[in-house]
Amino acid sequence: MKEESPKKKIRFIGRNDEIKYTLGATRTGEASILVVYGRRRVGKTELIEHVLHDRNLIKLEGVEDGNTQAQMTRVLYQLSKAMNDRDITHMRFNTWLELFDFIASRIMVGKWTLYLEEVQWLAEYKNELISDLKYVWDNAFRHNPDLLLVLCGSSPSFMRNQVVHSKALYNRSVYELNLTEFSLEEAQELLNKRSHREVMDAYLTVGGIPEYLKRIGKHSSILIGLCEESFKKDSYFSNEKKRIFISSFATNVHYQEIVDCLSQVKFATKNDLEKFLHIKSGGNLTEILRDLEMCGFIERYFPYQTDSKSSLVRYCIADSYLRFYFKFISPLSERIQQGDYNNAPLHALNKESYQKWLGLSFERFCRKHSRIIASIIGFSAVRYKSGVFFNRTTIKEQAGYQIDLIFDRADQVLTICEIKYTYAKTGTEVIEEFEKKLSLLPDIGKKTIEKVLISASGATDALINRSYFDRIITLEDIFTALHMWK
Repeated sequence: MKEESPKKKIRFIGRNDEIKYTLGATRTGEASILVVYGRRRVGKTELIEHVLHDRNLIKLEGVEDGNTQAQMTRVLYQLSKAMNDRDITHMRFNTWLELFDFIASRIMVGKWTLYLEEVQWLAEYKNELISDLKYVWDNAFRHNPDLLLVLCGSSPSFMRNQVVHSKALYNRSVYELNLTEFSLEEAQELLNKRSHREVMDAYLTVGGIPEYLKRIGKHSSILIGLCEESFKKDSYFSNEKKRIFISSFATNVHYQEIVDCLSQVKFATKNDLEKFLHIKSGGNLTEILRDLEMCGFIERYFPYQTDSKSSLVRYCIADSYLRFYFKFISPLSERIQQGDYNNAPLHALNKESYQKWLGLSFERFCRKHSRIIASIIGFSAVRYKSGVFFNRTTIKEQAGYQIDLIFDRADQVLTICEIKYTYAKTGTEVIEEFEKKLSLLPDIGKKTIEKVLISASGATDALINRSYFDRIITLEDIFTALHMWK
């Protein structure tokens, strides 16, 4: 018989801080609980299995829409495989309390990781499972000092509200890890043979979600990968939106309704959303918006000169994939499912519209990563407030007005940025556009004005020779800064 070759070791990318934190939970000298949450496909399972590979692992995964009996049946099957004991599949338990008590009896000695995956499904979005788990933790699990209990889920709101902040687990050895998307630097490492432009295109389009980046990165170009995975019948990205909401919120329609509403506009206020949903302002809407923010699906933003309590607060879709889905996939969903683009998926993407959309996404990127921009310019050690600028006057006089990014610095300087993401170099026409924006900025004479152009492809010689901008930042500058700034 031919000897099997050993499995090729999968290269694990990034997550250095998360690896250290997870390992720390195993080195406390006592039994510990690690709660891990994050959106679907962000890499929770990969991280846990990579870091804890040298421990005895029991992984028990919930099933979508299953009742308690269905969840237990599935858990018993997985437990039988993990313990190499077929008899376990024939056992029956009436409560989670009984089942957890049985599991505890089998793992009281040794380095064990009891890993509950998709806890929100196992618990059916209820509290009973956590309460039963608490009882067995107090009376059995915690007596094994080498035990790590990992509670993992794709519903951040459930994991924080019903698990982390649960009275059942209060004041116990709980470690909390909110796993977010890859940084641009980690995305570059994953797409290691791609140009800076392709890496940024991918990051702006699907975000730093490892699985998404892998899917589009396996094709001959990022653009081809994006179209192949989006516009063919039953393609991955054409169906992913539905899976995201099932993982995070079960079937609660209000969550999807809010995201659907925001997909139709550039932004919306809380009052706009109340009218759209036909519900009164209050705790329910506030909680839904907070849950959506926690998942990273939406974000709220406000002028840099105000705060989160301002009446000027706006909401928009934050998740890169969802923004791409609503703009380019959803309008073609019927034709996609009919297979109209199977032979030529690139024809489904309007390149001009896509390039304009990337420009708006690049503006969001620069605002979100303002510390990198500050580092490139050279004032990262100075205290500052940053963000967009608009106010009631600009809303009234010029509805679409907004300064892309502004830094109000403690050293009496206003650094004002114009952001462009084009393949061509930015020309002198940007000066008139920028001057119009400055004209609506109040109290402009009170601080020194520093004008900055952030242009992916740089500036034309004509613009450079005008010496209008104090600093011009290119895509290459941003990628160079990644390796200098942490």
